[in-house]
Amino acid sequence: MTLGQLTKNNPQQSIFVYGGIYFLSKDEADNFSRQYESIVNSIKSKYCNSFSKDNTINEIFCKTHSSSSCNYKCPELKSSKLNNKHRRHLINFIKKYNTSVVVVNNLKLKSYIFENKASIGRYKDYAIKREVKNIIEKLISENKINPSKTVKIFLNLDQQTTVSNGYYDLEHTIKEELMHGIFNSNYGVAYPPILSDVFIKIKYKDSYYSYNIQAADLLVGEIRHKYYNYLQNNDFELYRKQTAFLKNSLYLP
Repeated sequence: MTLGQLTKNNPQQSIFVYGGIYFLSKDEADNFSRQYESIVNSIKSKYCNSFSKDNTINEIFCKTHSSSSCNYKCPELKSSKLNNKHRRHLINFIKKYNTSVVVVNNLKLKSYIFENKASIGRYKDYAIKREVKNIIEKLISENKINPSKTVKIFLNLDQQTTVSNGYYDLEHTIKEELMHGIFNSNYGVAYPPILSDVFIKIKYKDSYYSYNIQAADLLVGEIRHKYYNYLQNNDFELYRKQTAFLKNSLYLP
């Protein structure tokens, strides 16, 4: 999930944040989604604009009816819409799981990255690849995955158009670096492979229908807000304390 824009000339968009929650099994992911949905269902009625239009509906109706047959579209609880109480409730639940973010400082990126949509798209893919690799390296160091065995990665991203001026799609380029390493010709540095075999599948999902993507949106919004506060008050210790729950974090470039 992304928040902010990868742009050079907007002082209101000095950073770009990508992040989410990662799971070590499908059961863990499904359990998270069910519990997160339950919390969302307990508060989403408070953000329903239809309450003022139809006096036949109420909070009990919203919690118990079948959403598939409802005439009203339930609101998606995005970070920017939630009040502080509900945001804290959801964030505190998210903190119980493995979270990861990559924060990109737009002001420090090379100008050529912003030359066209393809270059911007390629850099976004690069940020995702770096974040995935960081997570895998951490899991290896924690002995939670065996690098000698096949590792399966299922990456669910917010629905978007990925444009790249590279030769490979995102699935392929992540697999290539994890299994075969990479050579950075600009600096003459080689990065060795970290896995012997990888299966990777990327799916793009509509956040309205995916509670895990909605949670990622909330997480990214929280980190973006904390980082902007840090830029304004220059209190890194406060930022470090507020984001200590993050299991994985990466700052680019």
